[in-house]
Amino acid sequence: MPTITSQMPQTAAMRAEIDTLRAIVCLILVLHHMVGISPSYGLELPLDHPISILSHTTEDMRMPVFSFISGLVFARATGLWPDVRTTIRKKARRLLVPMVSVGTLFWLARHMVGISQPPLPLIYITSYAHFWFLQASFLIMTTAMLLVCLAGERWHRHIAAGLGFLGVAWWGLGLLPLPATNWFSITNASFLLPFFMSGYWIAQTPNFRQLLRNAPWARPLGALLLTLGLVIGYRLATQELILTGMPRRLLSIALGLSACFGLLMLRPRHDRLADIGTKAYAIYLFHVFFTAAVTMTWWRFEAPGHVWAITALGVLLGMAGPILLQNLILRSPIAALAFLGLPTSKIRDVLRKEKERAPNGARPSNP
Repeated sequence: MPTITSQMPQTAAMRAEIDTLRAIVCLILVLHHMVGISPSYGLELPLDHPISILSHTTEDMRMPVFSFISGLVFARATGLWPDVRTTIRKKARRLLVPMVSVGTLFWLARHMVGISQPPLPLIYITSYAHFWFLQASFLIMTTAMLLVCLAGERWHRHIAAGLGFLGVAWWGLGLLPLPATNWFSITNASFLLPFFMSGYWIAQTPNFRQLLRNAPWARPLGALLLTLGLVIGYRLATQELILTGMPRRLLSIALGLSACFGLLMLRPRHDRLADIGTKAYAIYLFHVFFTAAVTMTWWRFEAPGHVWAITALGVLLGMAGPILLQNLILRSPIAALAFLGLPTSKIRDVLRKEKERAPNGARPSNP
C-alpha cells in the first residue's frame, strides 16, 4: 500500500508549539499524581483544599490533550502505511516495552512498601496505574492502521472520523456495552478515541488546520473554549456542579475537546517549556517514582503544615527527575530500549538533536 505522509510541512514553530503543549500537560499530570485522585491517595488532601481543587479542575483535560497530541504526531509520521506489520512492531516497542519494564518496577516498588495491588501478570493485560494510556494508545493506533489497510488509503480520514464518533457513542452515550474487565485498557481507549482521532484528522486536513491556526478569530475563540472548560472544571472540582452517568461522560468529552481545540488555537509557545516537552515521554513514565518518594517522605516526617512547599517540591522533582534519568538511560542502548522503547538509531537522533538545541535554541520534536 502506498505511503500516507503528512499533507502539511511540520515547521519548527509547529514543533515548538506541540512540545510546549506536552510540557504544560506534563505539569498538570505531575501535580495530579502529587495530589492523588481522592483524599485517600497522594497528599490525602480534602476535596475542598485549594491544591486539590486546582488539580481536579483539569481532570477531564489532561489525558485527552495527551491523546490529541499523539494523534497529531501519529498523522505526521512518514512511511506509516506501506508495511503495517513493521509499524505495529515499532509502536509495540515504543509503547509496550516501556509499559512492561517501567510498570514492573513500579509494581515492585509499591509491593515493597506494602501497597495492595493486582497480581503482577495482570498489569500487562489490564489497566494499571498511569500505564493504561500506553495500552489504550496502542489499541487505537493498531486499530486505525488495520482498518486503513483493509479499506484503502483514500479512506483514512473517513476512518478517523468514524472512530472518533464511535468513541462518543461507545463511551459517552453508552450505546455499546463496555467489558466488565478493562482488558488492555479498552474502556480507556474508547474514551480517548475522539481526542486521538481529532488530532489525526486535523493534521491530515491542512486547510482546516491552517484556518484554526491563522484565522483572526482563532486565538480569541481558543481562549474562550479553554476558559469555559476551566470554569466548568472548577465547578465540578468544587462540587458546585454534580452530574452522573451519561451527562457526566458527555461533559467529560466536551471538556477534553475544549482543551484540545482551545490550546491548538491559542498556540502557546515557550522555548524552555518546549525543551521540557521533548522529554515528555520520560516524564510521563517515571514521574510517579519521584512524586511518590516526596509524598512518602513528607508523611514519614509528619510535616503536613508545609503542604504548598511539598507540592511545589514534588512537582519540581517529578519534572526534573525523569529528565535527568533519561540522560542516564540514553547512555546504555539496552536501557534505552527497555525503558524508553528506543533503538540504537533513535538514541543517536535524540543525542544529535540535544546538541543542535544547545547552541542555537532550536526546538525539534520528540523522536
